[in-house]
Order: sequence, then structure tokens, then C-alpha cells
Amino acid sequence: MKRVGKDHRGGPFQLHIMKFDSCQGPKNKNCTYSDPSGTVIDNGHLVTKVTVLENTTPSKGKILALSNGKELLRLQMNNPCEHLFLRPLLEKWFKISKNCMILKGTYNLKMNVEEMVDDYFGGKFFYGNVSFKTIFYENDCNFCCSNIFLTIVPKN
Repeated sequence: MKRVGKDHRGGPFQLHIMKFDSCQGPKNKNCTYSDPSGTVIDNGHLVTKVTVLENTTPSKGKILALSNGKELLRLQMNNPCEHLFLRPLLEKWFKISKNCMILKGTYNLKMNVEEMVDDYFGGKFFYGNVSFKTIFYENDCNFCCSNIFLTIVPKN
């Protein structure tokens, strides 16, 4: 059964992933690699393979959300692992130590993007086009830089 979120008026929504791509983070070196040709987008879910090239501890992060071209959210953090929402996701997707070191290896990430949007925003957001840019890095390398473009519409 498909999970259905609600907007601030109580109406249900559907989320469509329009595009997902990688971007260049602020560091010259990347400590992960993901092959965009291996990414699968299906019905609010995103599946991708990420190779962590070396043990790494992301020390900085930024998430920027735009809704219909206007800034909806700007979240900057010094330690992404201390963030209430992000730590459980990192633990779900990667082998991670108590001090937030993400261990070298290949990981198949399965993300229910619709559920994540509903959980984080509590269903209170605008219909329309929404994009998220996510950047995590440490002193020496980029851990993640990605863009995801969504369309959120009322459910019929």
C-alpha cells in the first residue's frame, strides 16, 4: 500500500521524483563515488549505489530546499551526525561507528523520498516543484553533493 502524506490543509499529496543528479562539492577531492547510470527512480523511491572510497567523518553539511523557486529551508550544520533527523538516516544507509566514521565500502541506498519529505516537513509544505541540494564534506574531501527535483501534487 502506498503511503500518503498530508499538506497543511489536510489534503493528501503525491510526490514524483523528476530528476536526481550529483554535483561538485566544495573540496577538490571526493571520498565517495556514485554511478548515476545505476540510479533507479520509481514511485517516490530512489535506489542508488554509493562507494565510500575511504573511511570518512562528515564534519559539515548544508541542505537547501526551494519550493516553486523560493527558498523554503536552509539548514547548515557543523556535525551532521548530531542532527536529530540525519543521524538515523546515516545509520540506516551506511556502516557507521559511534563517533560517526562512515566505513569504506559499497552501499546500496534505498530511499523512500516521499516518506522522508512527509516525516521531515510533517506534511506541511507547498504543492508544486521542490528541489533539494544536499552537501556533506569533511576537511579533506566531499562526502556527498546531490540535487533532487520533485513535483508534489494533490492526490486525486
